[in-house]
Amino acid sequence: MAQFDVYLNPIPAARGAYPFVIAMQFDVAFSANEQIVAPLVPRESMSTLSGHLAPTVTVNGADHEVLVPRLATIRTRDFGPSVSSAASSRRNLLAAIDYLFFGV
Repeated sequence: MAQFDVYLNPIPAARGAYPFVIAMQFDVAFSANEQIVAPLVPRESMSTLSGHLAPTVTVNGADHEVLVPRLATIRTRDFGPSVSSAASSRRNLLAAIDYLFFGV
């Protein structure tokens, strides 16, 4: 799994609200058992934009917001193949993590 790769949400019950998750963990912290992820929500379903803590990425031609405050771990064996990469949004994703944990 590469950092910022996007996957179909491996939790079927959560796919309605969060169809995708993004791998947030860097390879140096790689765990064979779990991956830290953030859920993605379609931008049109958000009532208000969340600013610094929810950067926008495009998946399959549609904009999604990455909900950084909702970081979670998921077992790596539950993931299917990557459907996209948000590596081009790296700067905004790292800024959201910095803002969440350090307020900067």
